[in-house]
Amino acid sequence: MEADELTDIAEYYMSGKQDAKANQAIQAAIDMHPDSVDPQIFLARQRMFYGKLDEARNIIDGITEQDDQEVIYIRAELLIKEGQADKASDFLLEQMPMMQDSLDTYLYDCVSIFMDYDRWELAQDWLLQLKDNYPDHPRLPIMEAEIKMGLDDYESAYTLLKAILEEEPYCSEAWNLLAETCVALDNMAEAIEAADYSLAINPQDNNALLMKANAFMHEGQMPEAIEHYRKYLEVQPDDLSVTLSLALCYCNEERFKEVLPLLDKAEQYALKLPDREADLSQILQLKAFALSRLDRTSEAISLVEKAKEYTDETLLWKCYMTEGDIYLQAKQTKLAEDHFTIALEKSQEKGDTLFNIALSYSNAGYNDVAIDLLDDVWTICGTQEGKFVVPYLANCYLRKNDMENFLMYLKLAPYCDREATRILFRDRFPDIDPEDYYAYAYKEVHGVFPKDYNEDLPF
Repeated sequence: MEADELTDIAEYYMSGKQDAKANQAIQAAIDMHPDSVDPQIFLARQRMFYGKLDEARNIIDGITEQDDQEVIYIRAELLIKEGQADKASDFLLEQMPMMQDSLDTYLYDCVSIFMDYDRWELAQDWLLQLKDNYPDHPRLPIMEAEIKMGLDDYESAYTLLKAILEEEPYCSEAWNLLAETCVALDNMAEAIEAADYSLAINPQDNNALLMKANAFMHEGQMPEAIEHYRKYLEVQPDDLSVTLSLALCYCNEERFKEVLPLLDKAEQYALKLPDREADLSQILQLKAFALSRLDRTSEAISLVEKAKEYTDETLLWKCYMTEGDIYLQAKQTKLAEDHFTIALEKSQEKGDTLFNIALSYSNAGYNDVAIDLLDDVWTICGTQEGKFVVPYLANCYLRKNDMENFLMYLKLAPYCDREATRILFRDRFPDIDPEDYYAYAYKEVHGVFPKDYNEDLPF
C-alpha cells in the first residue's frame, strides 16, 4: 500500500480513538516508505495533539522535503500551539513567493489554519489577502461569515449568511451557521427553524442537531434539548463539550441518577486528553452537585476537593461556591456560610458571586437570606445595573407566599430582565408574554385583572 493510503487508515483509527491501531498503521507506512512526508506529518500532529511539542518539532525537523506545503502548514500550526500565532503568520508570509503556482489554495489553507485554532484576527487578515487576489473565490462568503462569528460580530454574520442563503438556499453549512448565529443573538425560534432547514436538506446533519439542542437548552426546553443532545452523541460519543451540556440538562431536570454514569464516562475521557483541566474541574463539580442532591454529602465534598487539583488559582472560588451549595443542601448552614465567605474573598467579580450565593440560598429554601443578599447585590451594582435581580426577588417572595411583594416585583420584572422573568415564571404562566405575567398573577390573588398596570413603571 502507498504511504498516503496507510496514513488515511491511521487517521481513520485516530478519529475513532483507536490509538493502537492508528500507531500500527502509521508504523507500517514509515517502514514501507521511510522518506514519505504524510506519515511524518501524521506523527507530528499526533504529538501536538497530546501536547508533546518538542517531539513534534523533532519529527518535523527530520523531514527531508522541508519545502513541501504540508510541512510548511504544520510548522505554522506548531508555532500557534506554542503561543506564537503572530510568528506563524509571518512564517507563512515568507513562504508566499514560493507558492505562486497554487496561490489560491495556499491563501485558502492559511485562512483555514487560523480559523481552526480560533485565531480570528489573523484569519481575517489572511481572508483579506485571499479576497484581494481571488475576489470570486467560492468559499469567501461563508468564511467571512464564520470569521465574523469568531470575532463576536454576530449581527454582521447574520447579514452575510442571509445573503448567502438568498443565493444558495440549499447550503446546509450556511443554515447551520445561521442557527448558531441566532443562538448567539438570543433568537431561538429562528435558530431552530434554520437547523430544521439544514436537516431537511441533509437528515444526517449532526451539526444541525447540535444547534437545535443548544437552542432548546437556551429556551429552557430541557426534555427537547436532552433528546437532541442524545441523538448527536450517538454519532459523536466522545464530544466532551456536548456531554457536559447534556449533563447540565439532566441536572436541571433533577435526573441526578442518570447524570452520574454520564459524568463518569466524561471524566475517564477527559483524563486521557491534554489541556483539559478546566473540563475535569467542571465534571467533578457537576458530579459533586448531583451527589449532594442524592444526599451523598461526604462523597460530594471529596469530589470538590479533587476538583481543586485541576482548577486554576483564579477560578478556585467556584469550588468554594460548590462546597457552600453542598453544605447548604445538607442544612449545614455554618459550613455553607464559611465556604461562601471564602468564595467571595477569592472572586474578582464580587457582585456576580454574591448573586450566585443568593441563588443557592433561594434554591435551598432560605428565601429571607436570599432576599437580603439580592438587595445587597442591587446596592453594590447600583439602581440601573443591579435591576436584573428583580425577577429573582419576585421568585423569593412567591416562595415565601408573600403575595403583596411578589406582585410588586413581578410588575417590574420584565422591564428589568425579560428573559430571566420568562424562565422563572413560564411554567406558571404558559403561552403568556412576560409583560402580562403581573396581570394574571394579580387576578390569581384578587380575582380581577388590575387597571392600567403598565403605567408609571420606574424603569
